[in-house]
Amino acid sequence: MPLPVTFPTPKPVRPPTIYDYGLVGNLHTAVLVSRFGSVDWACFPRFASPSVFARLLDERNGGHFAVAPQEAYESQQTYLPSSNVLLTRFFLRRDRQLDLIDFMPIPAERPAEGIPMICRIAEARGGSIRVRTEISPAFRYGEESARWRPGGSGLVAQGGEDHLWAGSDSSLELSEGRLVGETEIPAGACWRTEVAWGEARPDVPPVEELLRATIRFWQGWVHPPTTPLHRISGLWHAWIERSELVLKLLSSEKTGAFVAAPTTSLPEWPGGRRNWDYRYAWVRDAAFCAQALLLLGHLEEAERFLAWVVGRLSFRDGSAPLRVMYGTDGETDLAERELSHLAGFAGSRPVRVGNAAEGQFQLDIYGELMDAARLLAVRRPRAISAIWPSLSRLSDEVVRCWKQPDRGIWEVRGPPRQYIHSKLMAWVALDRSVSLADRFDDRSAAVRWDPVRDEIREWIVREGYDPASRSFLQAAGEDATDAANLRIPLVGFLPFEDARVRGTVRRIRRELASGPFVYRYRASDGLAGKEGSFLPAAFWLVECLARMGQRRLAFAYWRKLLLAASPLGLYPEEYDPERRLPLGNFPQAFTHIGMLRAAVALGATELPTFLEPATLR
Repeated sequence: MPLPVTFPTPKPVRPPTIYDYGLVGNLHTAVLVSRFGSVDWACFPRFASPSVFARLLDERNGGHFAVAPQEAYESQQTYLPSSNVLLTRFFLRRDRQLDLIDFMPIPAERPAEGIPMICRIAEARGGSIRVRTEISPAFRYGEESARWRPGGSGLVAQGGEDHLWAGSDSSLELSEGRLVGETEIPAGACWRTEVAWGEARPDVPPVEELLRATIRFWQGWVHPPTTPLHRISGLWHAWIERSELVLKLLSSEKTGAFVAAPTTSLPEWPGGRRNWDYRYAWVRDAAFCAQALLLLGHLEEAERFLAWVVGRLSFRDGSAPLRVMYGTDGETDLAERELSHLAGFAGSRPVRVGNAAEGQFQLDIYGELMDAARLLAVRRPRAISAIWPSLSRLSDEVVRCWKQPDRGIWEVRGPPRQYIHSKLMAWVALDRSVSLADRFDDRSAAVRWDPVRDEIREWIVREGYDPASRSFLQAAGEDATDAANLRIPLVGFLPFEDARVRGTVRRIRRELASGPFVYRYRASDGLAGKEGSFLPAAFWLVECLARMGQRRLAFAYWRKLLLAASPLGLYPEEYDPERRLPLGNFPQAFTHIGMLRAAVALGATELPTFLEPATLR
C-alpha cells in the first residue's frame, strides 16, 4: 500500500500542524523540516541539546532556517527511496518545479562520530526560479540572539559560548540579526546551502558526495526482504520500512540508546498544559524499540541498547539500580523547567525542557527490559550471557520491590497506586528471567524467582480482575479500566481466548475507544486539561483483535489508523479523531513500534516461533 500523497493549498497559515513536517537526522540529533521549506526545530549537537532553530515553539523568537520560492506554490514532501533523505517539491506556475533535498550527513566509514550539519540542495526544473533564504538562529531555546562575523569560508553566528557556521552558493547579507539571500536558479541548475555546529565547516567532502554517502548508508541499513516481519507483512512494506527508518533516526549511534521522540512540548491537546520533553531514552520505550528492530533483523541495535542499559546500572546502597530514563549519553540530571519566554506550539504553554518523571518509580520498566533480553537471547545468546550477572541482579530487584505502588506506564503525577499493568510487567520480568536462567543453567536463580512469579500472577488475578465488569482494572481496588491492560494477552499472561481477556477488550472498546482510536484511561491523573487518543494503544487493540480471531474488524481499524499517519507515514503519540488532528511529540517511537507489531499480527495467525513468549521455557 503506497503512502498517501497530498497537495495542500498554497502559502500556509502559521503555525502549520505537525503533519506538515518531515524528519532528518544524523544518529546524534534530528531536525524537523516543514513542507514550506523551513527548518523549524533543530537542537545541536545532541537530541536534548538546547535548540538553535525553534520556530515550532515560537513563531517570532524561536529561530528558523528557511529556503523557498519567492512566488506562490503548492508543495509536498517525500523521502528518497529507503532512506531518511527528505525531498520537498514546490510546484509553481508555468510547469516549473523546485526540488529541495534536505539531509544530515552520515558518512558510512564513521557514523558514530556524527557530523552536526544540515545540508540543503535546491534544483530548478522547467524554468528559472527565484529562491529566498533566511538563516535566523536563536541559541539556547531563543534566549541568546545571534551575533554574526565572517569565518570559515562563510559566516559564523555566536550566542553565548555556542557557534553556528553558515555557507551558501549565493551571497548572504546580514539583516536584523538574520542572514538573508535571494538567488535566481536557472533551469537544471543546483544551489547549495549548509549550516554546521561550530566555527567552521567540518572537514568533510563536498555536499554532493555527502549526499551519496548518506543515501548509501540508509539504503544499506534497511532490513532485507528475508526478515520474518517482511515475509509476514510484505503487503505493508512501505509503512514498515518507514517505521524502521524512524526508529533508527531516533537512536544514538554513539551509545545505542533510543529517544522517545526528537521534540519537546508539542501538546497533547491544543492550548493545554500537558506538554512534555521526550528527547530522552526511556528504558521502556527504548526496550520496545530494540524488540521491534529485532523483528526486522537488526540484532546489533538490540545488543548495543541492552549493553548500554547495563552500563547505567548501580547497585550501591541498596537503591533501585534502574532509572526510568536517561540522556542518550547516560545523563541522569534531567531536571524539568519551564521556558516562560516561548509562546508554545499553537499557544500551548508551558514549554518544558527536562522531565520530572525521571525521578519516579515505574515498576513496568523491568518487564520491558527483560522481554527484550529474552528475545535477543534466542538469536545471540552470547550477547545476553555476557550481561547475565547484571540482568540477574535486576530480577532480584523485582523480587524486592514488586509489591510497592508506583506511577505506572502513564507516569501520573498524582500519588503512587497499585497499577495492574505494573504488576503484569513485574510478572513478565520474572517470567522471562526464569526462562533465561534455564537457558544459562542458573538453577539457583530460577528457584528464587519461580515462586515469586507465581505469587505475582495470583495477586493480579485476585486483586486486578473485577468479576462484576468481567474485566481487569486500572489499579487494585478502583473501578476503572485502562488501555494498558490490552497488553495482558500480548505478553502471554493469559491466552487471547480467555474470557477475562475478551471481557477486558470489550470494556476498553466500550469505555475508552472511538472506533479504532483508544484513550489511555478516564480516571483522574492529577493533571488539568484534556488529551487526545493514544495511538500505540490503538495498534494494541488491532493486535488483540487480530489474535482473537476478529480479523475483519482488525483490518477495518488498521486501515483507518494508516490514514491517520502524516503524508510521509510518520506518527505522533496522540490523535484527535474528530478533527483529524495530530497531537503530542513527533514522530513518536512508541506509535511506530505499535504499528509494526500490529502488522505482524495481521500478517499471520501466529507469530514466528522465535517471538513466542514460551520459546525458552
